[in-house]
This record gives sequence, structure tokens and C-alpha cells, in this order.
Amino acid sequence: MNPGTQFTLERPTTGEVLGTLTVTGTDLFTVRGTFDATPAFGPYRALFEEDARLAHQLAQDPDPALMERAEAVLDGLLALGLVLRGAGGRGHRQFLLGIEGREAGFRLLSPEEEPL
Repeated sequence: MNPGTQFTLERPTTGEVLGTLTVTGTDLFTVRGTFDATPAFGPYRALFEEDARLAHQLAQDPDPALMERAEAVLDGLLALGLVLRGAGGRGHRQFLLGIEGREAGFRLLSPEEEPL
């Protein structure tokens, strides 16, 4: 993915656009970028912050209780049914997304997924 490529983060069930992710680079499996939140992101910010906090903790401590909590937070994020929509309106439903402040990264769970 090229730097400068933009995706909108959307919650189709409510019609909300939560923000825009602008690609700054890629790693082996992860696309990195900046995230510019809209006011609609506010109610979801705490869930993403908790996800980031737990990811940092798990990197230092593989405690099973922490892992359970992280999985519960991930389930909450996935339950939102978010879509990353790129140029031309094409979108993806199956991805992992981390947002920490203005930094973001995502990884498609099914690269062969047919874009929306």
C-alpha cells in the first residue's frame, strides 16, 4: 500500500464515519498510518485505548488473565462491525485495527476477502 493512501473507518449499522486513516508505511503484514478521528469516534475511543494498553501489557507479561481481557476487548471491537473503506468506495470488513492517539495500524485477516 502506498504512503498517502486513505481509508475511512465506518460503522455501517449507524452510518457513522469514525475517522480517516492515512497510510504512512507498511511492515510485513501491517499497514501503519495516522488516524484523524471525527467526533463520532468519541464513544469508541476508550475501547481502542484499552486494546492498546492491553497489547503493551501482554508484550511484557503473557499472563492468561490479561490474555482473556484482551480477547474480550477484541471481541468488543469486532462486534462493532467496522469497515475500512478505501478509494472508489471499496471496503474491508475482516481486519484487526489498533489506534493509539493519532497512530494507527491495521492488518487484513483475510487478504483474499472480496472488498465491499
